[in-house]
Amino acid sequence: MKIRADLVKVSKNLHTWVGITAGIFLFICFFAGGLTMFQHDLSKWASPPSQRLAPIELNQYNSLIQQVQQQYPEAYKAGFELNFSSKELHNAPMQWEPPHAEEEHDEHHFETAQGRMLATLDDQGQLLVKQENVSKVGWLIEQLHETAGVPGMLGHHTLGVYIMGVVAVLYFLAIMSGLIVLLPTLVKDFFAIRGGKNKKRFWLDTHNVVGIVSLPFHIIIAVTVIVFAFHDLLYGAMGALAKQPLFERSAPTVVINEAQSKLDIEKIYQKLQQSAPEHQILAMRLGNLEEPQKASAFAALYHPDQMLRGDNFAYMSFNPYQNDAYDNSTLYEHSGVIDKLINSMFSLHFGNFGGDPTRWLYFILGIGGAFLFYSGNILWVETRLKKQKNPNLPPPQQRKDVMFMANLTVGACLGCVLAVFASLLCLRWAYVINPQLLSINHIMMYSYYSIFIISMIYTFGIGVAKALPQLLLMIALVLLAIPVTSIIAITIPNLGLWHAGIDLIWIDVFAIIFALAFLRFYQQAHTRSQVAFEGSIWSARKLKMANSEK
Repeated sequence: MKIRADLVKVSKNLHTWVGITAGIFLFICFFAGGLTMFQHDLSKWASPPSQRLAPIELNQYNSLIQQVQQQYPEAYKAGFELNFSSKELHNAPMQWEPPHAEEEHDEHHFETAQGRMLATLDDQGQLLVKQENVSKVGWLIEQLHETAGVPGMLGHHTLGVYIMGVVAVLYFLAIMSGLIVLLPTLVKDFFAIRGGKNKKRFWLDTHNVVGIVSLPFHIIIAVTVIVFAFHDLLYGAMGALAKQPLFERSAPTVVINEAQSKLDIEKIYQKLQQSAPEHQILAMRLGNLEEPQKASAFAALYHPDQMLRGDNFAYMSFNPYQNDAYDNSTLYEHSGVIDKLINSMFSLHFGNFGGDPTRWLYFILGIGGAFLFYSGNILWVETRLKKQKNPNLPPPQQRKDVMFMANLTVGACLGCVLAVFASLLCLRWAYVINPQLLSINHIMMYSYYSIFIISMIYTFGIGVAKALPQLLLMIALVLLAIPVTSIIAITIPNLGLWHAGIDLIWIDVFAIIFALAFLRFYQQAHTRSQVAFEGSIWSARKLKMANSEK
């Protein structure tokens, strides 16, 4: 395909500078986004045994609620959640916020403590209640995915969400301009990865292959992020054009006989099955139960072959006391055209359709996307390196902006990877250091930011040539320490560690696989630091020579 040379040049410049501007933000979001495909598994993996109460049978939920109502009337008044098979609410069959948490909680801010009351029934059918600061590790990684780690609030949303909305616009421009640049040589260069001493060619080939293979995925992510970040403005503008509120749905009229109102979970469960026979019922949230006319219920459901509105669930809303059939128009297969469009955008972004194969595919695409942005920045650095071909001349002086970008890319990107994995490791050992630890989520958040900032400072302090292999080695060692910790937990059970169980052993397996990969990356980076030409930002030899001269 032939494209005018001036258009290709403009597109190349646009792709370069837009990519450099947004690359590090996108790396963090895509790396964290890949992990969020298993965020509830990670939360369960990081939950100590004390935060898990035994499940109960469906016919026991009414008894559980009645006993909670008698002993904890504030829970019945404020509302609670029931778990049937939800990964998110894996801790207990019933949960609610303690009164003090409700007073302090602001829905527009992060509730890092995640204080929860957990309830179940013991073997004799008697109420068992515990208050815990439940693990929400996956939720914290999700916040990293949404905000790139940018803290602060702006109105009703986190500041990072708006920043990522702007970054997504740049991201979309980078996609389109990169496609224009690559089209003339697409057939010839597709899947052509040339190794050897020309590192610039290697980074360019791998960058192009990853970008083209995952192009549809990146277009979907860019568009949906823009909609998510600015949906209030978009919906408001569309509603103004239509001269009526957009997506306004009139609540169906239901008749409630207050004299006969009695909460019956078994009956509600059966009616949900009738309204959504092919869906799995995951969980339910109930509120305003003391006022039957205003009572509300929100049911989370799952179907592997349908587009889902939530990160891993579809939903239905109804009055728990109504005798009428429940409205199932919120489910994808029963929704209208506009709702199908909105549901599709959510589902395509979350990757919640198609079951586990799609989740693993999105995980691979997320990690591949992170590599795409990292390689783009490294390619920019490689393109601008000054080389000295004449050994009789002094080593070249590299541009300060090139050195800055190399340090920033390695420090931020590898610092993020190290911070996430090291934080997960810290969680497992925190209870050994302090058995009375109140909130595992604070450990995750504070350790992440501390390690991330230290990695950045360290890279700028000693230079990218030394920092790159050392950070890669640290990541590999931290990843290896995760399965080692599990082995210690099994062999020395009294130490205070715990093993997450056989169903989550795949986390340890993948930690080993990625550890071996990062060890290989370390070997390559270390070798290059020793053989790179003197004066290169990738060479550690110049530091040694400078020290020897002193």
